[in-house]
Amino acid sequence: MPKTMKQEQTLNALAAFFANTSHFILQGKGGCGKSLKASVLTQYFQSRGCAPICGDTDPVNSTFHQIRDLNVQLVPITDGGAVVQRLFDPLFETLMTVEQVTVIDNGASTFLPIAKYISTNYVLEALQQAGKQVFIHCVVTGGQAKDDTVTGLLSMIDLVKKSKSNAKIVVWENEFWGIPEFNGKPLAEMPWFKDNSDVIQGLVKIIDRNSDAFSTDIRIMTEKHLTLRQVMDSEQFGVMSKSRLYRVFNDIYSDLDRVFNVPSE
Repeated sequence: MPKTMKQEQTLNALAAFFANTSHFILQGKGGCGKSLKASVLTQYFQSRGCAPICGDTDPVNSTFHQIRDLNVQLVPITDGGAVVQRLFDPLFETLMTVEQVTVIDNGASTFLPIAKYISTNYVLEALQQAGKQVFIHCVVTGGQAKDDTVTGLLSMIDLVKKSKSNAKIVVWENEFWGIPEFNGKPLAEMPWFKDNSDVIQGLVKIIDRNSDAFSTDIRIMTEKHLTLRQVMDSEQFGVMSKSRLYRVFNDIYSDLDRVFNVPSE
């Protein structure tokens, strides 16, 4: 259905709102859903009128790159099987020059190298000087990976604070492996979370709906490397599956609108 003039104006305004923002998915724990978050984040920006430039630096499990509908570029950062920090240079030089919103996914194997590169090369400060607003998206889960993902989040908070830049952290609370609680308290009520509110932009929740139907739909969509648009156009997904996935995405989009303080119409 063609968009009305008002809808076009709204999308153009949102695209301008998100222009010159750079988004990094960073978490040292593997298997916590980083690539899914990168995919959802990219689709969110598309739904808000943006044309994101996307990159995947994971040389082992380039899941984000495999989502063909998002046109994700695979960023070569290895030489002879080893991660080479100087190979990050072209990526960050590109980020400093483009005006579109950018989304960069990073695997567990590249977490430490890219974090070290960002720190030693003063990347956050350089991006700020280039007129970019940086957001680091970090996933926290429940279950066995809880402590490891919290450690990853704390290291990103420390990275941002030491940079003295205006970079912000967006925390994604993934409940599919259990709700991350600490002595019965939710993540957002932890003293160390509240004490770092100056660098934490906000919290996005991936809700566990206590239904195998929702988790199965998400798993199938992920395994097939599909976007929500492709799901909605596919005959392989029934009406109920499409409805469930739409609800998941819509809830996340609403959280992201709140986190980014998206202006209302």
